[in-house]
Amino acid sequence: MIRLSVNALLNFHPKAILAAIVLVMTLLGGVAWGGLSLVDYVSTLDRAERGTRQAAAFLEGHADAVLDGGAAALARVADRLEEGGFAALPDHALGEALAASRFGALSILDAGGRTVFGPSIHPDGGTASLFQGADGGLELLHGQVDGLDSILMVRRILGREGILEGAVLLALPSSSLHTVLDVFGDGRHSVAGLFRLDGTRLAGIGGAGGIGTGGGTGIGPLPTLEPGAESGDGDWSVAGQGVVIGLKRMRDFPAVAAVALPRSVVLEPWSNRLQHGFMMVGVSVVALFGLAALGWASLRREAAARDALRDANARLEQRVEERTADLRSLNQKLVRALAEKERANQAKARFLSAANHDLRQPFQALRLFHHLLMERLKEPRERSIAEKMGEALDSGEKLLHALLEVATLDAGVVRPNIADVPVATVLDGVAAEFRGLAADKKLDLRVRGCTAMVRTDATLLTRMLGDLLRNAIAYTPAGGVVVGCRRRGQWLRIEVWDTGSGIAAEHLDAIFEDFVQLGNPERDRRRGLGLGLPKVRRKAALLGHAVEVRSRPGQGSVFSIMVPLAASESRTDAVAAAPAGRAEGSDTRLILIVEDDPVQSAGMQLLLESWGHDVLVAADGPAALATLRAAPRCPDVILSDFRLPGPLTGAETVTRAAEQQGRPIPGIILTGDTAPERIREAVAVGCRLLHKPVTPDVLRDALNALGTERQPLRQPSAA
Repeated sequence: MIRLSVNALLNFHPKAILAAIVLVMTLLGGVAWGGLSLVDYVSTLDRAERGTRQAAAFLEGHADAVLDGGAAALARVADRLEEGGFAALPDHALGEALAASRFGALSILDAGGRTVFGPSIHPDGGTASLFQGADGGLELLHGQVDGLDSILMVRRILGREGILEGAVLLALPSSSLHTVLDVFGDGRHSVAGLFRLDGTRLAGIGGAGGIGTGGGTGIGPLPTLEPGAESGDGDWSVAGQGVVIGLKRMRDFPAVAAVALPRSVVLEPWSNRLQHGFMMVGVSVVALFGLAALGWASLRREAAARDALRDANARLEQRVEERTADLRSLNQKLVRALAEKERANQAKARFLSAANHDLRQPFQALRLFHHLLMERLKEPRERSIAEKMGEALDSGEKLLHALLEVATLDAGVVRPNIADVPVATVLDGVAAEFRGLAADKKLDLRVRGCTAMVRTDATLLTRMLGDLLRNAIAYTPAGGVVVGCRRRGQWLRIEVWDTGSGIAAEHLDAIFEDFVQLGNPERDRRRGLGLGLPKVRRKAALLGHAVEVRSRPGQGSVFSIMVPLAASESRTDAVAAAPAGRAEGSDTRLILIVEDDPVQSAGMQLLLESWGHDVLVAADGPAALATLRAAPRCPDVILSDFRLPGPLTGAETVTRAAEQQGRPIPGIILTGDTAPERIREAVAVGCRLLHKPVTPDVLRDALNALGTERQPLRQPSAA
């Protein structure tokens, strides 16, 4: 029976049945969506109200901290005046008044409204508003001091018989609350302020409803709140505009902290979701009716639909093939363009590397011959000329060494030696290095003592602080530089303060870029190269430290390095630094020089022979190996350029020489090449690496650091 009824139902107006099903599904979906939208609406307002109440509580706490000190100082002055009267002001209350002035502008008025002490303060309601009311309690008003918005703390002075004798005012700048007000009020949407109990504004920021400083004087009548109580309202109206507001009554002052959001802003996300919901409902209805339309299609049109679909698929496939061919052509062009760019970058890198290397070659020769020339010149005038030449060489070498250090850090060959380091040792070393430079500029260099132990590389941290100190001294014309430490949880913040001209906010990121120098458009090399701060950033990234900067134009800058504290700071004795190398030996060494430049080779030979060493010279790798085979004994040191003519580089020459002699031979590689891959290749060989131009003192220290083991004379083979 039931089966017959179902069949009859399906056979009776099938289009009407399908339409009824679509309608019912649409109604059910619409009701469900409407209910969810209503719940979302209420929840959105509740969240906004809770947020404004929490913000108002935070603002109230900050305002209480700002007003509390001034209120106590104001009370002391008022108590002194009530005890001795205005006649006793110089003897009893003047000291308290001067002490209270550090909180703000203090002014004392007599009963006639005349200023007895302090600057003129202008309340919004005029001077008469200061004497309204008969009690002697603390009141808060809004006014102006020197054209600045201020919160006026008023205490009326009552004589012993209760007669009004005057008033004491303390004006706190409204800007003292802007640290927190700026967080909650953006001047366009959210607004925040501090108000009297009658709704009159004391301080605020934002423009909605007249709450902010841009217009209006209040937010209307406020509800009665007990001290410390808070309240919220999602249907508040200010100047005809609906807002969601949070209120918090201050415990010790007759004021209310308020944070408000326009309802339009609060409900904007909900409105967007509502619009999207409408769109989804419309799409769903269209989809349902589309499905119904498909069910109503006639079977006689199925064949035509299949043919049309087949033709459409064929056209689509053809179009896809055409688009694929176009994309393939574009990809090929892109690959060629990327290849051209890569070749251009490689060519530029080769050019810079070759130019850097070729520049270092003449610097090296000049440095060697300058050293020899200085030893031979005796006349003061001639030595003065040679010293000027040395200063010019120093200037050029500083630029090359700075470029080398940047290239070395970028190459990734620097391996930090992380250990527990006493900060006091690092700070003492940096202070000793730069105290003379600060004294030359008549700056006061002070270093605050610190007993903390940190996990870092002592050498890299010392260089980072040295760069920061050098930069601070260079850009501080007068005043001083202070180095100190602050603990921040598991971190130690090492700070360098200066009293220089400061840095604008828009330049704080640019100063860490290579060759950027603010205030030096003429590129005066006496003021540095613009690589100090970029090197600090690279070293900090290598050590995992953070570098920060705060600055105000005209007030100086603060550069800081965040360094992790050591796991245990119970150790008080610092670990003594290991010696950099052995003392200079007095024995004569046999040194093999491998250098293709005859000027460089001659200068190096003269320098080493002047130090008492025996010298062998070769122009390339194969010649060096041949010279070793003919030498009476194995050389103590091989001093080689990195780039040599022929099949062998300097590093490969040292390796082949050690294989030929059957023992390791200490090697020093001299190179002007700062390319990262070249640096890694030289370091991998295990030789000591020096970058041209090398001063004689640096070369002497490198030789002293190597082993001095002498090899016996090679015995001739038996016939």
